[in-house]
Amino acid sequence: MNAIIGLCHFCETHGPRPLFCTFTTHDEKNTTEASKTTVQCNGCNSLGSDTVFVSRDDDGTIFCSRESVANSDVTAFLRQAAIRSITCEVSWSKEGGVVYFSDTRGHVLSHMFQVKDTHARGLKRWFSIVVLMKDKMLLLNVTPVLSEHMKKISKELQELAEVVYNDEQKICSQRTLRLKTGRNDFGQSRSLSQLTGDENVYKRLHSHFIWMLKTGALTYSEKLFTSEDLLKKLCPQSTMNTICEVDICNNDEKYIALRELENLISKTVFRVLLYCTLTGIHIYIKSQHSIVIIKGLSRLLPVNNTSSLHFRISDYTELVTPTETVCIVEETENNNFSCRWHGTLPAKCPTIMNKIEAAITNTSFNDALLHQHIKTLQLEWLGLAKAVKAAIAASGPKSESVINLKKVLGFTPQDDVLITYWIKAFCN
Repeated sequence: MNAIIGLCHFCETHGPRPLFCTFTTHDEKNTTEASKTTVQCNGCNSLGSDTVFVSRDDDGTIFCSRESVANSDVTAFLRQAAIRSITCEVSWSKEGGVVYFSDTRGHVLSHMFQVKDTHARGLKRWFSIVVLMKDKMLLLNVTPVLSEHMKKISKELQELAEVVYNDEQKICSQRTLRLKTGRNDFGQSRSLSQLTGDENVYKRLHSHFIWMLKTGALTYSEKLFTSEDLLKKLCPQSTMNTICEVDICNNDEKYIALRELENLISKTVFRVLLYCTLTGIHIYIKSQHSIVIIKGLSRLLPVNNTSSLHFRISDYTELVTPTETVCIVEETENNNFSCRWHGTLPAKCPTIMNKIEAAITNTSFNDALLHQHIKTLQLEWLGLAKAVKAAIAASGPKSESVINLKKVLGFTPQDDVLITYWIKAFCN
């Protein structure tokens, strides 16, 4: 679990300060670099600047415990957590755990508790255990498990300190002595080792904090799904006959790159074919390069099966004539191409068409990356089309809910013709 667990205390000389922290790392530098500390105080020191406790897991993870973290930002976050966990973000009962959040610094689970000390003001010292994390949801999910163990740690320290406290009180009752003498100079705070009478108390904490880090990771783990993985998990049938059936990251050499296709047939003709392909207008190609052009245009559709009933790009036959729903592309002399179509491109084209054109002109995309980007756009719009289809099936095509859904999804009027075709052709 990517978190930092720290022990903090309230020093009567220096205020709230972190004493000891444990974290995971893969950098060997953290196991040898000295801790940076500016306070020379028995109560504010734990291991010493040159001492680091190190444990290694079988998977190569390194658990480090030391006085402070080398990173200045993390150190500042830990100091802020020490102040807030002891003075601000406290439980109503003065002891117990709380969770508080900061979008700028990070999120903290803290548990504050008292430890008896005959030399302290009020005969007790305040300590807190803090868990620092950037992931809010992960922290909330592991809070129940970690809180129980933080209570166990605090109780263990309190029991050790109470034994020392009772022994010291038998020798001399500090309460009686202070009432008689009015003594109020308590000197420096004593170390946790002195309070508990255990020289290995920080080794105990090292083991406890490692357990918390490992248990947090085992209790709640995250898995990052790709779009394809998520679709297969939620709705396996939705990936049939779509771009998810092949490795979309590979640039198959049998298909011509879209930029090459644009150069072959001219930008003007390519733009018409791009619109016709996306909106379901039949395209017939009369050229010696017809197979190459058909395969190139097929990349613009969210299906891989060119034998589909809805695949509307094919070789030219003498029986067809150009209409508003039929476009004929013919190769003329000198490898020039002309387009016969009774329709016209609208003033405003569908959104995905504009994005594809922008991607083609973007020189930052090579051919393989361009192909992957277009497939991502197709998957996005296929999902939008399926959402609209489900809404139409539930409440009708002209219902207010469908109209509002299209607004929420960012549809424009020029997208209607494309969505209508995609719902009919690819959302079965």
